[in-house]
Amino acid sequence: MGLHLNLALICFLTVKIVASETIPEDYRLPDLYDPMFYQIQIVITQEAFTEASNEFTGQIQSFFTLKNETESISLHAHHDFIKINRIQLNGDEVASDNYNVDNVTDILTINTALLEAGSIGILLIEYTGVLSTSDNYGFYKSSYIDDDGNTKYLATTFFSPVYARRAFPCFDEPALKATFDFIFTFPSDLNILFNTDYFYSETNTTSGLKTISFNTTPRMSTFLLAFVLSDFTCTTGVPAASVPLEVCSRNATVASRQLASEIGASLLESLSNYTGFSYNMAMQKLHQVAIPDFAANAMENWGLITYRETALLWDETESSNYYKQRVITVMAHELAHQWFGNLVTLYWWSAIFLKEGFATYFQYHTPHEVIPAWELDKQFVIEQQHSALLRDALENAHALHADVFTPAEITARFSTISYNKGACILRMVQHFMGEDHFKEGIQNYTATHEYASVEPDDVWVALSSSVLESVSYLPDDFTIVMENWITQPGYPVLYVSVNERTVTISQKRFLFSGEDTTSKWYVPISYSISLDPDKFGRTSPILWLTPDSDETFTLPVNCSWIILNNKQSAYYRVNYDDGLWDNIATALLSYNFDGITDLNRAQIVDDLFNLARASYVNYARVLDTLAFLTNDISYFSWYSAFSGFDFLLTRVGEDSFLGRSISATVLNSMFALYSSVPIAVLDEDDQIYTLKQVLAYSWACRLGSQDCIQQLQTLFSQYRSSGVRPNKNLRGIVYCNALRYTSDSSDWNFLWEAYTNSNDLATEQITILSALGCSRDEDILREYLSKSITDGSGIRTQDSLSVFSSVYTGSPKGIDVALDFLIENFEVIAARYTSMNSLGNLIRGIAERFTTESQVSKLRSFIETENLPEAFQVAANEALETANTNLIWLETFRDDLLQYYDNGGYRTVGVSFWILVIFVLLLSNS
Repeated sequence: MGLHLNLALICFLTVKIVASETIPEDYRLPDLYDPMFYQIQIVITQEAFTEASNEFTGQIQSFFTLKNETESISLHAHHDFIKINRIQLNGDEVASDNYNVDNVTDILTINTALLEAGSIGILLIEYTGVLSTSDNYGFYKSSYIDDDGNTKYLATTFFSPVYARRAFPCFDEPALKATFDFIFTFPSDLNILFNTDYFYSETNTTSGLKTISFNTTPRMSTFLLAFVLSDFTCTTGVPAASVPLEVCSRNATVASRQLASEIGASLLESLSNYTGFSYNMAMQKLHQVAIPDFAANAMENWGLITYRETALLWDETESSNYYKQRVITVMAHELAHQWFGNLVTLYWWSAIFLKEGFATYFQYHTPHEVIPAWELDKQFVIEQQHSALLRDALENAHALHADVFTPAEITARFSTISYNKGACILRMVQHFMGEDHFKEGIQNYTATHEYASVEPDDVWVALSSSVLESVSYLPDDFTIVMENWITQPGYPVLYVSVNERTVTISQKRFLFSGEDTTSKWYVPISYSISLDPDKFGRTSPILWLTPDSDETFTLPVNCSWIILNNKQSAYYRVNYDDGLWDNIATALLSYNFDGITDLNRAQIVDDLFNLARASYVNYARVLDTLAFLTNDISYFSWYSAFSGFDFLLTRVGEDSFLGRSISATVLNSMFALYSSVPIAVLDEDDQIYTLKQVLAYSWACRLGSQDCIQQLQTLFSQYRSSGVRPNKNLRGIVYCNALRYTSDSSDWNFLWEAYTNSNDLATEQITILSALGCSRDEDILREYLSKSITDGSGIRTQDSLSVFSSVYTGSPKGIDVALDFLIENFEVIAARYTSMNSLGNLIRGIAERFTTESQVSKLRSFIETENLPEAFQVAANEALETANTNLIWLETFRDDLLQYYDNGGYRTVGVSFWILVIFVLLLSNS
């Protein structure tokens, strides 16, 4: 920290730093430059891999063409991390009073004589850099403890979206692509990885430094560059189309690389085939590296993908099926970026969905092609689409394509909307085009725009080119059909009514609060009716709803119901008139749910809960319709149901009378589900069974099932006595519920010790961290939170927010403990979390679970009396608004819910759930 401050002071003294009033457009570079290539040298000595120093030196030479004449050159250099020592332009020295750095916009401006349009500029900058130690962005220092207890340092990068400027001066915007030649000089006892392979290496035995020169990169954006200097080792995996694939990490984790080494080639080849552009046409190698300290799940750097350890490393014996799926889907996401984001890049950050939406889509699509038994096509709906619909129903939801300028605005757009909604819109397009046309359109897109930058319309033009002229199902030009989905926030709710046999469909924007009568969309409509022999199979549109008209058509005679949106293939909700809802509820109680498939049952459940939240239907309608769940054992139906019940329990408070009433009825309803996945029957080869088993037991224990609690406590007791961990898929729920329902503090201490002894197994550490917050002992929870902000405790800064989350989601008591701890220790926490986004997410997460006026008052007082950082002030006010909205919801709906349960609603069986459980257990043991 001292060196960091001293360097900032030096910068202030030697380079004129401008901090004037800025407007949003000031954050963009002028449209003057067409970068061609960079030659960059970085020297980092042994001292930087100790506590003694964080410095390195660098030199860049940038070659670019000017589009127009100018008397100044502007590029990016972050004043906290870059100290300019010398600048030459076209061979001429630039005096120090002829350049300055704006410490708000990070723009380095160099004043020059008039430079003509079309001329080539050659810019040389020598500088001293600083490795970041306060966060995991830019060029930063990390460390880990080896098996001998020694601290080992490494230096690596995270440049997306605006952090390359921390490592070297550059044109740090995605459209300003160039090729890069890198030369590194570094301690010879370390190794280095870069985007490309090296072609030259030399070691100076006197200095102990090695110099390595790397092959020129493809034309690429600065945010995709990466380097890792470490003592890591690598495992060579199965090659893909002659491209060597290597997985690298701390040497102690070598056994956990096998999954990534084996599956990578299948995923990469699938993407090469789908896009029609083979990976080896751009890159000749691929390294995937697990970093101990990492800001995100992963980063798609071209040819050198970096990950958190939990997102790449998986131990077959110790890591759960959940983490296996996480590794494979995160890998698929990052590999998809090699085409969507790297080869073809968004022009500017206003359309992040052009990379993150595509990557999230293929995160499920590609592994589904490789491992169809996992049903990732269906998991997409409950995990991605339902969460997108939830976030996109808020008044402050942003459009997929909307202006951003500042780094804070850009970072905030890496959101549920950009990722999840972006993927949902692409999935909708795939369904209304058909898979073959969509695939052909994707190949047109990559072929047309390889190594280039794109806007949203470029996608639609490429996709439309694959649609046969004879197919006339689009109601308008492709770009017009898609425009409102991209430029408007939100989505429609379709209202379906039947008068005799005439169906009328209309639309309006779905919002939890507020009103928007102007937003309309082109909506592809598929549907199934009760008389269909092959229900819910067709996802191509039967008709289109347009922005300027409703749609009407006639149902066949004796048709009892119609359900829109087969497989929830399009991005909207559906509300039906009372008669249709009654008939759908009756159908769901019929044999085999009258043919209504599990994915559409999940859709109905999710739509109903959220329609009630927005006051389109009452909760009696929701809960009466959900009576069918007593007969449903589908993972997908119940995943949606538990999401809805979680919202209710969070709003009313699990320990309240109403909370206990809801818990009791849900517990009764899930008897069939619970019985279908007995804990004595494990089937790790069946992914859906395993996920369902964990889901069912997690909820049964949360809702107070003594049978569930006793089984999991027994497994934990066996673990304590024998030292043998529970089954890898059950550990999370065993650990959590053992601590949730114990009064013995030694259970918590035992698990904490297990955490400290799991240094080489990141998945086990995260599983334990999540469980430790399940305790209901307030003193233990406060001690746990204290550990999360204490250096040397063993909890990495990147995992500290997970600690907070486990506390405030673990029990109602945890909400107050987390709030009080945040208020009492705010200065320390703010210093630790230098990212205001992280702090903002923390306060929003806590406030989302408020159920009392006293909690809201405490937060309000904190906001009003503390001198909060501006960025956090905004987040805190948003959190306060959310908390107030939640209390209004509770005031609005509590009496209706109480009356519903007082009247005996949603009672499903006359025999106690637990008598039935005991009976089943007796039978199974006889």
